[in-house]
Amino acid sequence: MASGDLIVKVADKETLDRTLANTNAILAAVGENERVKGIKRYGIKINKGDSNPATRCTYLFDAVGMTPASMNYTTGVFDFGDWADVFFVKNNYPAMVKYDGTEDYKLDPNDHTKKADGVTGSDVANTAYGGNAMSVFDGSGDKGKIWLSQYEIGNYEYMVISNAQYDESFNDDAYVREDGSHAEKLYYPMFGGSFDGTRLRSVAGQTLMYNTSTQTEMTRAAANGAGWSIATWSKRNLLNCMLKIMAKTEDTQAAFGQGQTSGYVNDAAQNYGHVPTGTLTDKGQFFGYKDAAHEVKVFFIEKWWGNRHDRTLGLVMKKGRILAKMMPPYNLTGDDYIDTGITFAGSEGGYQKTTKSGRFGRLPVEIGGSSSTYITDGLWFNDSATTIALFGGNCNNGSNCGAAYLNLNNSAANANWNIGASNFFSNRSVNQMQPIFHATRRKLFRI
Repeated sequence: MASGDLIVKVADKETLDRTLANTNAILAAVGENERVKGIKRYGIKINKGDSNPATRCTYLFDAVGMTPASMNYTTGVFDFGDWADVFFVKNNYPAMVKYDGTEDYKLDPNDHTKKADGVTGSDVANTAYGGNAMSVFDGSGDKGKIWLSQYEIGNYEYMVISNAQYDESFNDDAYVREDGSHAEKLYYPMFGGSFDGTRLRSVAGQTLMYNTSTQTEMTRAAANGAGWSIATWSKRNLLNCMLKIMAKTEDTQAAFGQGQTSGYVNDAAQNYGHVPTGTLTDKGQFFGYKDAAHEVKVFFIEKWWGNRHDRTLGLVMKKGRILAKMMPPYNLTGDDYIDTGITFAGSEGGYQKTTKSGRFGRLPVEIGGSSSTYITDGLWFNDSATTIALFGGNCNNGSNCGAAYLNLNNSAANANWNIGASNFFSNRSVNQMQPIFHATRRKLFRI
């Protein structure tokens, strides 16, 4: 190279993205860049080559420097770290929601047997009430919906949450309804699904529903009214990402609580050891125990893992291939689903070791980990049948359970003591069909 020649070095995408974020933050501070003003991004980068569940996670963007959240098992108090005022935590509340989708009233966040005034009794355990107890994520107005971006660069996986659609990689799949419109709020069940003789319910003090087929679970959920359904993969994946980012670790059981992952008894009269719904109504937004005999609670939701598997639409294994669909409508055959390119052979399971992050969420690729390494959660699969995803694990799975636990070993028709479903709802709101425009990276696009 001759003296005086210009040498140009191009930074990698991560460096460029971080530089852009820093530049935008500076511009936003002086009011020169309206696009990023008020927009937050909280993310983690996961090093696939690091087997340590905590050190493999690094904070990105607005999460840099934040203290992670976790349960303090010594004091029995949840430590929010620096996350209590982050939008997706602050805008989450417990409420009673009528069958027609009307939010009736909010519940006391620390004692759900009372209304938000802390005095008046609630209907949280009233099976005669015409609705369900739900955990609400309010994205209406300027509160900000929960937008999610997941991707890979080299040996790293990325999950980033924002209060607006920062760029085209961010999606709001969890908000999409059957008719293609986009909701402003998300409604998750506060309690594992129970059956009142007509409907699948989210009510405290009830026996978990189990030994049902997928179609029965869907029918009982729909009996609540329009917009009610069982869990979907896009909603499950979104909440899992929020937990991983808040805790800055793969080990959700260590961070939030072990969950009821033991206690199985081979006796139908004892409901096989299932803990009844509502055992944590006197606890707050997050709560857990170090032992394996109690429920765990995240975002006012009991039983996100442990106790009983939760059937989930949108993720199917067909002839060993994982197929995904991030938005409704769903079916039980995998028709019109997208092939994720992930394949498993045989019928076995173990702890997840390698995962893949992208447009279809974060999915396992390889087993070979353990309860204290890599993902720390289990995977079970069967390439000889078309299977529907089960999440969370049950009271006989032990440390295999967790937010990322996935069972692809059961057909849609399979009914068992450890399988059931819970109620989710997609709300209706005004002007939801109007096009929304976002200026992103100096480009205007419609979603």
